[in-house]
Amino acid sequence: MSVASTYAEALYEAAAGARAVKEVARDLAAVQAALAEVPELRQVMDDPEIGGREKKAVLASLTEGGHRILVNFLQVLIDRRRFDELPQIAEAFLDLVARAEGRVEVEAVTAVPLTDELRSQLVERVQSATGREVTLSERVDPEIVGGLKRVVGGVLVDGSVRFLLSDLRRELTSAPVETAVS
Repeated sequence: MSVASTYAEALYEAAAGARAVKEVARDLAAVQAALAEVPELRQVMDDPEIGGREKKAVLASLTEGGHRILVNFLQVLIDRRRFDELPQIAEAFLDLVARAEGRVEVEAVTAVPLTDELRSQLVERVQSATGREVTLSERVDPEIVGGLKRVVGGVLVDGSVRFLLSDLRRELTSAPVETAVS
């Protein structure tokens, strides 16, 4: 189990014990958004020259009105010098929330936007395979050339043309060469 998973489970158990999973998830998403939207904030939190006390003060103003469990959790991350792992912890936490609610998060990455028909087929296949409700997010990335990359419950399934070509190239360059004996 990864460090991020361990911290995510601890946060989930604390939130579930207080019957505050939705509130903690909402506040965690808000903190993540603030860190993503304000580069200076991220720089302060990542700067090793800035002490824990100062970082906690910044965090206190950022999380004012937030759920106490999350505020305490973020302070523990600062104390243990694990705040830089917050994105992975948040992702693992949200996966735990989705699993507990009977949902599975799926991210579809395609070279062009999905059609309605392909979107429906993808959702049906994942629902059939997992038996859970699917929450689908989509992202267009022309770099994959074609095909589909799926992240289902945190597991990458890469069916992109770029990956398949790379895999074929690797096989061709590493295959032993047999020579004919005369």
